[in-house]
Amino acid sequence: MDTIVLAYSLAIVLLIIISAFFSMSETAFTSVNDIKLKKMANEGNKKAQRALNILDDYDRFLTTILIGNNLVNIAGTSIATTMFAILLGAETGAIATTVIMTLLLLIFGEITPKSYAKKHPERICISICSIIYWIIKILSPLSWLFIKLTLLVGKGEEPVITEDELEVMIDEIQSDGVLEKSESELIKSAMRLDDITVSEVYVHRVDIVAVEVNESADVLGEVIISSGFSRIPIYEETIDNIIGVVYSKTYFTNTAMGVKFGIRDIIMPVKYIPETVTVANALNELQRSKIHIAVVLDSYGGTRGIITLEDLIEELVGDIWDESDAVQQDVSASTGGRYIVKGMADLDDVMDKIGIHIDREDYTDPSVSGFIMYKLQRAPTKGDEVELDNATITVNSVKGHRVVDCAFVVKNDQ
Repeated sequence: MDTIVLAYSLAIVLLIIISAFFSMSETAFTSVNDIKLKKMANEGNKKAQRALNILDDYDRFLTTILIGNNLVNIAGTSIATTMFAILLGAETGAIATTVIMTLLLLIFGEITPKSYAKKHPERICISICSIIYWIIKILSPLSWLFIKLTLLVGKGEEPVITEDELEVMIDEIQSDGVLEKSESELIKSAMRLDDITVSEVYVHRVDIVAVEVNESADVLGEVIISSGFSRIPIYEETIDNIIGVVYSKTYFTNTAMGVKFGIRDIIMPVKYIPETVTVANALNELQRSKIHIAVVLDSYGGTRGIITLEDLIEELVGDIWDESDAVQQDVSASTGGRYIVKGMADLDDVMDKIGIHIDREDYTDPSVSGFIMYKLQRAPTKGDEVELDNATITVNSVKGHRVVDCAFVVKNDQ
């Protein structure tokens, strides 16, 4: 009997070790950073590549581990029940088996190996990936059966990670000190480029500085010098028919060399994109075509505005100011709850910066100038005032029928 008990004891110890191996494997492959594994695989580590191959079919791996773990736990408990029944009798042996095997499996088969695997997931995955590979092969018939059964219970896959969850992860990585704030903001801005259309960032047609193609080169030169722009759109007859762009570099080079030329001689092609295109797609299109300016078209094919490569990049990195640019803010604080606001500023941005809520009523366009015109029900003039529940808007200057800038005065009782 002593020999049988000894054999049973050794078998139980062996099965607990195997149970610990399965538990450790499950936690290691669940916790491993696959980016680190990919880096190691790219450096030529074949075991890291094998570990990645296992992770690629994670459902099969997990099913295999659970099958193996349950088999050894059941076998260990069965053997322990038989052994303790021989030593203590059937009733007492059953109680002893329940208590002892529960403790042994919890301590040595679950908690200890999983805690260790949680601390060293990459090292363990690389060390055991070959063994796991063959276990998956051996238990593949059983794992195939259980995978098919689970597919019958629930079908359809959800995304591994959503965009919102990814932003939370980036914030956590930043808080851990791995990323600087500027780096995390850049990553999140890049993620949002697909959510912004060019209609939100283009230069409106009324603000376009352009030259008619039949004008003289001297007129073109005056516009280039007065505007300070390096690219001037060229239209034929109407701004709805922009046919190209002239680069100031080309104009000044020809002028310096004494070359006689007309606007048609130096005009370059321009891209045309609909206003519904996302910033990400517009950026890709301009990069691909090596053209730095595009005409934004409305649904009728007319000119809605223009957009440059710089405008698109600013959505990614923020405002870019040239050395000669005068830095202008859409909203600048003055004194006594007074704010100077550009007419073309976005009304939502203004509300965020000033810290008040403005009832838009039925107004849907984004600009402050348009909102003032909506409230006045006519073209604005200098000195016009718009009374709101929590602020007063005063028109400071106008150009044509548009507000250039205005003053927001927040009421003291708000």
